Amino acid sequence: MIAPRFLLCLITALATHTSPAHADALSDAFNQGTTLGRSGNAAARGQISGTTAQATVPNYTTAPPEASYFGSPGLSTLSSTHVSACAGATGQPANFAQQGCNAVDFSQTNSSRRPTYSIGPTDPLLTRAKTITADPQAIAGNLAGTYSGCSVQTVTRPDIFETLLCHQYRTMENTSCDKVLIVTPIQTPGCSPGQFLTRVTADPCPACIDYLAFDFSCGANNYLMHAFTIAKSTGGVYMELGSQYVPGTLNTQIGQSPGPSRIDGYYCYQTYYSQSCSGANCSIGAWFYNPCQGTSYYGVSTFAMPTTVSFTDTWDNQCAALEARAQ
Repeated sequence: MIAPRFLLCLITALATHTSPAHADALSDAFNQGTTLGRSGNAAARGQISGTTAQATVPNYTTAPPEASYFGSPGLSTLSSTHVSACAGATGQPANFAQQGCNAVDFSQTNSSRRPTYSIGPTDPLLTRAKTITADPQAIAGNLAGTYSGCSVQTVTRPDIFETLLCHQYRTMENTSCDKVLIVTPIQTPGCSPGQFLTRVTADPCPACIDYLAFDFSCGANNYLMHAFTIAKSTGGVYMELGSQYVPGTLNTQIGQSPGPSRIDGYYCYQTYYSQSCSGANCSIGAWFYNPCQGTSYYGVSTFAMPTTVSFTDTWDNQCAALEARAQ
């Protein structure tokens, strides 16, 4: 067995050692081991680099047959073939070529020679290892007291307070806007008091020096009917027949209604009027009667009713959004 031989060699080496029995400092032992390791590295490196392995290791080759296993989708068939080949090589001379088969045969028979066993989670190998890793100082002691190069330091850093400031500014900008007054005219058919509406004329006597005229103008809630004659030669008023407010307004139908009349020793006449409207388009008719002579005349005039204009105004405040931002 390997362990007894190693122990025997160790005892022999200790028995033949003639150095004085004293303990070096731990740092000296560490330095001596470091020096020995570094001196051996140079000698070992020359033996494993270059072509030294090819000249020293028996049966060394740069193209082993196992290289064909690389990239294979499965090794079960290849391994079974190799196991069968080695089984037939049992009892061959113990050379380097036979060592590979010895290893294969060992893998196939080792399970019966060395039964497998399991380590449970409560096994002392695991439980004691957890104790050591949890608190190594409790088992191995304080390393700071063993190695002079180690020291224990407790560093306390005071709290760091930092004050940060930020500023937010509103940039100044020049923006123009308008407040627009929107004026909307509203036209309403009708007329204001004193506004002229229309004139109705009749010429019952072509040989006479004048002809009849009836002027209509607006009152507050009625019409003013003015009856007179006009001189044909001058176009001026030749004879006044009188004025009278008579009922009448927009969109009304008025039948024949009396107007100015006069019957005395000098004048003998009666006047009438009528109104017919369709929307703002109206017609006014006028009659002139002379009951003393038994004669009558009629004339009519069509006109568009004038309109009165009123206004409404509204402000279009285009600055409302800017005024809200400025508040």
